[in-house]
Amino acid sequence: MFDQVSGLPVHVLVIHAVVVLVPLVVLTALAYAVVPRWRWLLRWPLLAGSAGCLAAGFVAKKSGEAFFDRLNEPEFVAEHAARGSLLVWFLLAFFVVSAAAAFMLGGPTPLLGGRERAGAARPVQLVVAALLVVVAVGTGVQVVRTGDAGARATWSSAPAGGVTGVPDADAPLA
Repeated sequence: MFDQVSGLPVHVLVIHAVVVLVPLVVLTALAYAVVPRWRWLLRWPLLAGSAGCLAAGFVAKKSGEAFFDRLNEPEFVAEHAARGSLLVWFLLAFFVVSAAAAFMLGGPTPLLGGRERAGAARPVQLVVAALLVVVAVGTGVQVVRTGDAGARATWSSAPAGGVTGVPDADAPLA
């Protein structure tokens, strides 16, 4: 299931969703945490986005395992695999904290007839907002670290021809 789609490795396809979606949702979380007047607009995108990040991260992890089992060269990706496994835990924490923040942080709404959403007690809101910032930044950093390790595994440590089948730059033209 996580191996191939139409002959293409699922991992190579789904990592692009992770690389694009996670930074966007991290920025959404940061805005949600520090700009109370935007919370009415960002609440549901934050929830849906963090759930989508978790799903994409899980599929990336499972498809990565299937992809590198197929290659029979897992030593190239030990660091990338470890960081990818850790990333799934970061994404789970990010989803949980985002869900808590979505329901605990209050703020005004500009909608016609809208009232300010009270949320939890003010000290609790400050703690949840700070926690959301910390977890969001940590998740963003972990995505970069994981992607960097994957790129290094693909382009630096691979034998001539690379993991993806790209010819060696120093090889003579046929």
